Amino acid sequence: MRIERNKQKWLGKEFQTLTSGTCTIIDYKGTYDVTVEFDSPHFIRKTTLSKLKTGKVKNPMYPSVCGKGYFGVGEYSNKGGDRTLYTLWKDMITRCYGGHGTQTFKVYEDVKVCEEWLNFQNFAEWCVGNSFYGKTDDKGRKYQLDKDILFRGNKIYSPETCCFVPASINCILLFSKGSRGNLPVGVSYVKKLRKYRADISRKNISDRVLGYFNTPEEAFEVYKVTRERYIKEMAEIWKDRIDERVYQALLSYEVLIGD
Repeated sequence: MRIERNKQKWLGKEFQTLTSGTCTIIDYKGTYDVTVEFDSPHFIRKTTLSKLKTGKVKNPMYPSVCGKGYFGVGEYSNKGGDRTLYTLWKDMITRCYGGHGTQTFKVYEDVKVCEEWLNFQNFAEWCVGNSFYGKTDDKGRKYQLDKDILFRGNKIYSPETCCFVPASINCILLFSKGSRGNLPVGVSYVKKLRKYRADISRKNISDRVLGYFNTPEEAFEVYKVTRERYIKEMAEIWKDRIDERVYQALLSYEVLIGD
């Protein structure tokens, strides 16, 4: 009788949660057996009256990360051994949707995450099923999630476009535009000599001067040949430790004047 009286008391009651909007009690079988319904996004789950009163009930379908990413329902958590997976996923979402007004947001301004990966559970399952997830390089650094190598100019994180690569591979395909102005990649103007210099950084040690030229186009051509040769050399060094698709992409990579 007491449970029935309490059931009538609590049925239909609405509660505000800390992170997932509001929910409504749709069934009550005791203080430790309460069923609630979230309207947006729709989800039904069991909880306790204590958690309801403190707002600690969560809707796993609620887009709690940057208004886009949601935890989902599945075997993966954001604690213990799964914490690394969750951090990787959250950082991906934040890069695309959470950096408004920052330099990071400008870089990722047009980059999106596919619908499937807005759900953390789907992303985690893909990572665990990828044989290169969790691998480390010679310096103990974990392989990085990359969206550009397989499909140049790609603007979406998805199972089809992403891969895991060592930092050394990721670095050789990064080109800075900030310091060179309107000049081609790998080219700078030496005012004292009135010449254009081509130089290249190898293995993150220092710039190696390739020569001085009368035009930026001449300087770029020398840089292009040298950089493409270096990328192929790195592909061979890492051949047995990277995805075959990554290896093939590196072999066919072409340095463009506007990179």
